[in-house]
Amino acid sequence: MSLQPQTRVHASHDIQRGQHGLVKRGAHGIVVDTHPHWTGGSYTVEFEPTDEKHPRPTVVGLTDADVQPDRSV
Repeated sequence: MSLQPQTRVHASHDIQRGQHGLVKRGAHGIVVDTHPHWTGGSYTVEFEPTDEKHPRPTVVGLTDADVQPDRSV
């Protein structure tokens, strides 16, 4: 699958880096950049605010296994 910038997505599992939890499964976000030349292709996604400490977490290097497109309603 190849997601384009501005595609609305959700996390398909809890996303963490090391011991730090970044985003919970099901969190909604938007693709803000794509990295097609990185191994397998990846995305930068800006997620909706989760708390005051991390008002709008942005995660680089996510793959198709990490995010899924939101279904149109």
